[in-house]
Amino acid sequence: MSAVFELSLKRILKQRLTIILMMVFPIIVVLIPQSGGEIPIIGYGLFGLILLFSAFLLTKQVIEDRQYKTIVRIAAAPITHRDYLVGHLAAYMMVLSIQVLAFWVLTQIAWAGSFTFHVWALLLLVMFALLSLSFSLFWHTFFKTYATSIAVYSIAANLMALVGGMSYPLEYMPDDLRRVAVVLPTYWYAYGFELIGEARYFTALISLCILGAFAIIFLTIGSRRRFE
Repeated sequence: MSAVFELSLKRILKQRLTIILMMVFPIIVVLIPQSGGEIPIIGYGLFGLILLFSAFLLTKQVIEDRQYKTIVRIAAAPITHRDYLVGHLAAYMMVLSIQVLAFWVLTQIAWAGSFTFHVWALLLLVMFALLSLSFSLFWHTFFKTYATSIAVYSIAANLMALVGGMSYPLEYMPDDLRRVAVVLPTYWYAYGFELIGEARYFTALISLCILGAFAIIFLTIGSRRRFE
C-alpha cells in the first residue's frame, strides 16, 4: 500500500496546474469582502464547492487508469484492489487536508468567529473534504472516460451547491426546495455552518454525522468497481 501511496503522490505533484489552483482559489475566497463583520457563511460555502472540484481533479487518476488500461497492468502486479484503493485515497486525502488547513488558517486571520466556531468549522471542512473524495470516486464509476465525467460533473456539482444552499443563505431557501435539498450532502454542509454560526454546536453534530454517513455510502459503492 505504501508503494501505491508514494506513486499516487508523485502523480499528483506532476499536476502542477491543479496544485496551483487548489492553493490559489482558497486565497481568493478569503479575500472576498464580507459585509458587517459577520461570519461569512457563503465564503465557507464557496470553499465547499472548491473542495468538490479539487477532489474530482485529484481522483481523475482512477478513471484514467481504467481509460488507458493502466489498471490491467496494475492488476498483473502483486497488488490487491484494496491496496490500490487505500493507497490512492490516502494520497488524495493528504493533499485535500493541506488545502483545508491552509484555508482554515487564513480564515483565522481574515474572518470573524469565536475559537469554538473555528474548531467546529475545521471539523466540517475535513468531513466535507472526505465526503467530496468519496463522492468523486463514486461519480467516476459511471463513466469510462475522464472527458465525459468532468463534462457532466461540472453541471451536477454546481447544481448540488446551488440547491444545497452553499451559494446563498439557507434562510432564503423556500420550504418546498428545502424539503428536496435535504437529500443532498451539500445541504448538510451548508446547514452545519448555519448551525455553528448560531452557536448550536450540539445540533451541528447531526450534520457531521450525516456527512459521514454519506461519505461511507459513496465510498462503499464507489470502491466496488474493481480491476477491469
